Formats: sequence, C-alpha cells, structure tokens
Amino acid sequence: MEEKQNIDVNNKPQFAVFDWIVSLPIIRIVKPLYEWKKAFWIYCFLGFISTVSNYIFTIVFTETFKMYGTLANILAWVLSTLISFILFRYFYFDRTNNSFINELLKFASARIFTLGVETVSVLLFVDVLGFDIKIVKLILIPVTAILNYFISKIFVFKNKEEKQA
Repeated sequence: MEEKQNIDVNNKPQFAVFDWIVSLPIIRIVKPLYEWKKAFWIYCFLGFISTVSNYIFTIVFTETFKMYGTLANILAWVLSTLISFILFRYFYFDRTNNSFINELLKFASARIFTLGVETVSVLLFVDVLGFDIKIVKLILIPVTAILNYFISKIFVFKNKEEKQA
C-alpha cells in the first residue's frame, strides 16, 4: 500500500521562496510547468543542491586535500547528508512535529545504504581501476538520487499519524 506525503503546495510558507524565484523575469517562462507540479520541482531543486554539494565536496577533498576517492566520498557524504536532511526537513517534508534528532538518525541510517553503493563503486572504479572520480560520481548521481527519494519517502519522513494508520 502506497502512502502519500500530503504536501499542500498552496499553504506552505517555505514554498514562497521558490514561488518568488519562478516569478523572476528570465525564469518566469517556466512558471506554468512549475505550477503544474510544484512539489515535484521543489523536491528536484533541493535534491540538486544536495547532489551538487556532494559532488563539490568530493572533488575538493580529492584534488585540494589529495585524499583517496573512498575517504573523500565518505566525508562528502556526511556533509551533504546533513545539508540534505535540513533542506528536505524544513523546505519539503515539513515534519517539524517529530523529533529532529530521531529523524536525523533515521535519515542518515537510511542513506547509509546509498553510501555503501557509492563507496563500493568509488573503491572499485576509482581507487582500484583508476577511473576519474568526476566521471564515476556523475554516473552515480541518478542511482543514488532515485534510491534516496524512495528511502526518504517510505522510511524517514512520515507523520506520526501515518505510522499508526
């Protein structure tokens, strides 16, 4: 049985920022598409910020600090997971009625699976086979994005009422 995240796109003050961005002159052209599936596009935008932060942290750690790909990936994951949790909790799922620490621990625990997928892939393709980490991370982005979406939706951001139903 599929449970829905009841996101009321018209009554969320957090969405006002996105509404304002879409009303800017150059971006206004996409407003009909944005209005059609507002919650979806906001989820994608927040996921994009999280993904870009993970990618940038990984590159900075490998190129500036000369870390092995696996270690850089793990540190980037920790930082981007924290960023992602905060963004999704307050701007998308709006589950402020639940315990912050409880949800953070569930969020990080659920994402450990995708950390494992990424870490094994980076270890194999970058550290062992010598592929460029930039390319490997770009290939991993859609895989981890899809997995993270379903993990967050199903296991992490549920209202207390949804859990009891």
